[in-house]
Amino acid sequence: MKDQRLIYADPCDLDTLRQALKDADPDNRLCPILMDRIYIQKEAIELLPEIIKEHSKGKKVLMVTDMTPYFRGKDSLKEQIYFLLNQEYEVSWLVLDNHDHVLHAVDEESVKIQEAIKAFGADCVVGIGGGTVTDLCKDATHAVDDNMPLIIVQTALSVNAFSDGISIMLKNGVKSSLPTRYPSVLVIDLDVIDQAPMERNLAGYGDVLATWTAPVDWYLAYRVGMNNTYNDPSCDILRTQNTELLEHSSRLAAKDPDAFKLLARVLTLSGLAMGIAGESCPSSGTEHIITHLLDMAADKQNRDVAFHGAQVSIGTIFTAIAWEILLDELDPKSVDIDKCFPSEEEMKPLVYQAFEWIKKDTADECWKGYQKKLANWKSNRDKFEALLENWDEFKEEIRKVVVSPEHLCEEMHAAGAPTRYCQMTPPIDEKTARWALRDCHLYRNRFTLSDLLFYLGWWNEDFVERLIKRAEELDAGL
Repeated sequence: MKDQRLIYADPCDLDTLRQALKDADPDNRLCPILMDRIYIQKEAIELLPEIIKEHSKGKKVLMVTDMTPYFRGKDSLKEQIYFLLNQEYEVSWLVLDNHDHVLHAVDEESVKIQEAIKAFGADCVVGIGGGTVTDLCKDATHAVDDNMPLIIVQTALSVNAFSDGISIMLKNGVKSSLPTRYPSVLVIDLDVIDQAPMERNLAGYGDVLATWTAPVDWYLAYRVGMNNTYNDPSCDILRTQNTELLEHSSRLAAKDPDAFKLLARVLTLSGLAMGIAGESCPSSGTEHIITHLLDMAADKQNRDVAFHGAQVSIGTIFTAIAWEILLDELDPKSVDIDKCFPSEEEMKPLVYQAFEWIKKDTADECWKGYQKKLANWKSNRDKFEALLENWDEFKEEIRKVVVSPEHLCEEMHAAGAPTRYCQMTPPIDEKTARWALRDCHLYRNRFTLSDLLFYLGWWNEDFVERLIKRAEELDAGL
């Protein structure tokens, strides 16, 4: 029987969650949750002075924001927080502005924060904004002093990046998940969330939809020996409340405050699940890799990046379709196992063809990661053969947890979320989307469903076309 403390986990009660995880983990395989507190409530902003007092020994607060306007009531949220903190603390306000259309999580922006911390002699950092600001603050404080109090004020339910110890950084044109640190405290003021643009909140809804595909990819990687971090507790804290959210999608479209609160809980738990696992696999599989490629293309094409979670949700549809095809059609007896293990000589040109147009360094970085994946895949041939031998059992396990693409699309439509790349802001062109779908398996070391399908000889132009046509039937896709 599943532990109720896990399946109904309350992210605001970290002590209970920690105890439940300890009880479920006698071998100490799980990573600790290195956060002090999470607040999800109305008027949470008013708690900031006391939160800082509790966590910081000094009076100097560095406030980090981007250029995006946020409101609480009729007034600027950032200005409200600045004046609130100024009553008790010496506050320096750093605005990240790279003079581009969009702020990216790149080393140059992290360095700006690091330099500001040192120049000001900050005792505490307060980051206000979305996933990019959060990732940059986590990376910068990690580089300067891991023990520095970091308080994150979440301004929209846009991504699940706020409650984990990972930063998604763009290095040499490649999106990489880097171990950094947790925020000390996460503050989610529901008054702020209620006023956030609906497009941003629906992006967060899109991000948590990956719960229905990413853990399945993770389990697949575990079964074929490509990842040994898989654990049930990381999945347990997600599925029940995610199911509740999925079944009440229309409440999001109606801007029901209770639905937003549930989404806030689910997003936060999704980040915690990644932290527990020590990597992003519980919430990031094929659907996220497709999204990373779209972001890399946007950077190369000098265009704005569409909301991460919105892109993820469409990648989730394609991934769910791919799982549906595999489970319905694979005959393990027909698999030519020798052909499932290509050589480096075969794969290297494919990787460079896929990514050299972005940047030579990008292709080099992708190939380094892919080499490791290919070598690991070859060393685990026996586990792949065992999976094929036990395919019927594996198939039944997967069918119990993967959600059909029809159901996903129905609920996305009910929530008012975009289901096509052309509905993104800005829209993603068909050529770029096809490239991301076709070449996602070549991107990095992480093994996902797209890799298995490629090694089986399925994931190619024709297969991508099948995915697109199936999505079209569901009023989704391109």
